[in-house]
Amino acid sequence: MNNPFTPRTAFGIVILSLLLSTLLTSVVIVLLQDSSADFSFWPGVLILGEFLLILPLLIFISRRTNDVRSALRLNRVPRRMLGLTAIVSPGVIVWTDELDRLLVRFLPTPDWTEQFLGFLRGDDLLSLLLLFFGSVVVAAVAEEILFRGFLQNVLEKYWKDVTRAVLITSLFFAFIHMSPSWIIQIYLLALVMGYLAWRSNSVFPSMILHGLNNGLAFLFVNWGEYFESWYVWRGHVSPFILTGGAALTYMGFRRMAHLSAINYEAVQKKVT
Repeated sequence: MNNPFTPRTAFGIVILSLLLSTLLTSVVIVLLQDSSADFSFWPGVLILGEFLLILPLLIFISRRTNDVRSALRLNRVPRRMLGLTAIVSPGVIVWTDELDRLLVRFLPTPDWTEQFLGFLRGDDLLSLLLLFFGSVVVAAVAEEILFRGFLQNVLEKYWKDVTRAVLITSLFFAFIHMSPSWIIQIYLLALVMGYLAWRSNSVFPSMILHGLNNGLAFLFVNWGEYFESWYVWRGHVSPFILTGGAALTYMGFRRMAHLSAINYEAVQKKVT
């Protein structure tokens, strides 16, 4: 499939999507806050904002190509690849969490990030379900489609350089979160998500890692006291959890490489 987008166009669409989402959700928040004493409307605004991230993209894509699935890397993935992603993800998440705990001592978390995390706390079952759906499910789907499915995909095809495409997309993804204390953690996560999207030629594996990472943050925000008893040790991630996470990640990536080699050999046999 010929690539109908250049890097400049792709970055323009992503930036437009970010601006549209930020602007419209800000307007909604201002309007609703005038008529509400609290932020009970926040779960709905969160879901709306994530949906608006991909709305401009879907409009542009549908006008430029008929193969929307391939253009956004919504390709089917073998179940074994999805299972290996689920094995790799916990280790990546806990190690980047530990890195964040180390960096926060040198790069204090801005006040606005603490306030944002506070919005993820639910007061009842309905708000918890909506917040989980918006911050974990919808966020993982929308952001992976926009960044790994579209932007990285365009850069890979245009530059013919996967490493460069993954590095630049991940850096841009980390930068738009605008938190000095999170940027390195997010960048490393984005590198792994970019690798998974490229290796599988699909955004579904990166969605799994993204969703699990956001899910852990959601659990900490709402039930942090429970995690303190077994996950945290002296302000850091427990060494036992870090060791187990490293073992899972190593095992998962090793089997993933083996699976890729098998698939490559199968393709070569069909060609010959």
